[in-house]
Amino acid sequence: MRRAAPALLALLAAATACQEEPSFDERYDAAQERIRDTAQGIDNDLAKSSAGEAPPTEESPAAPAD
Repeated sequence: MRRAAPALLALLAAATACQEEPSFDERYDAAQERIRDTAQGIDNDLAKSSAGEAPPTEESPAAPAD
């Protein structure tokens, strides 16, 4: 019985770890939200550039660094 206990605990731990993974639908929804946020940011940058405002870039930050 004592030899089977560690194996049983390892099996139980593996089974509970699998249950904690997000489902396909949860991963899909999260990816869709990230894509939507990125697209909205791109649209905002394009709207600013077409209005004459240049969006901040990595080369030219919005605020000067001290």
